[in-house]
Amino acid sequence: MPKYKAAAYIRLSYTDDHSSESDSVSNQRKLIENFVERNPDIEVVSEKIDDGYSGIIFDRPAFKEMMQDVTDGNINCVIVKDLSRLGREYIETGRYLRRVFPAYGVRFIAITDSIDTAHDSGDDLTVSVKNIMNEAYCRDISIKTRSSLDVKRRNGDFVGAFPVYGYMKAEGNKNLLVPDPYAARVVCDIFRMRLEAQALQNRIGAEPAGYSLPAGIQEEQWPALCEKGLCGQG
Repeated sequence: MPKYKAAAYIRLSYTDDHSSESDSVSNQRKLIENFVERNPDIEVVSEKIDDGYSGIIFDRPAFKEMMQDVTDGNINCVIVKDLSRLGREYIETGRYLRRVFPAYGVRFIAITDSIDTAHDSGDDLTVSVKNIMNEAYCRDISIKTRSSLDVKRRNGDFVGAFPVYGYMKAEGNKNLLVPDPYAARVVCDIFRMRLEAQALQNRIGAEPAGYSLPAGIQEEQWPALCEKGLCGQG
């Protein structure tokens, strides 16, 4: 009868190369299955997958479910492909390895890093160095990502998730914004109603409402722009 009831934990970051088979979900799963086949004292009773979550944060849905199983006593072993799958943040990863898992009597195995706490494999220095390298890698990726986005912004590319109202992403090019025809008509209606209300207030001697035209646009220019369908681009 297996001595250890294990959770196979799989994580794939949004910054990882999803075309690379080495870190794919299927590859991580197969690696863990092969390891368990060679170790009959381990039975995988659950599989937890966090796909698209950074290793810097530990507020991941599947990870929290796994830790709940740990605290409930449902599992006493955690298996990952390598240490970076558990996390890339040096202090928090170390806390789980040195404090949390030992406190609950949980065996931790990082297969490709040859870490197995049941056999004292992976001394503190080796684990610490790997943790530092994993965190440094994550910081390097973050810097490169920000630099790449900055270059795109300088080139006039759109890098946000959602366009501002009045625009839409161009078909075939998510970095190019084009006017949204429906929203443009709505914007025209908004400013036309504003101008009509202002004209009415001026006729009755009231102060106009505190609403301003787009920068660089004169009041007398607005109707002509709307007629041309350009007022949604301001």
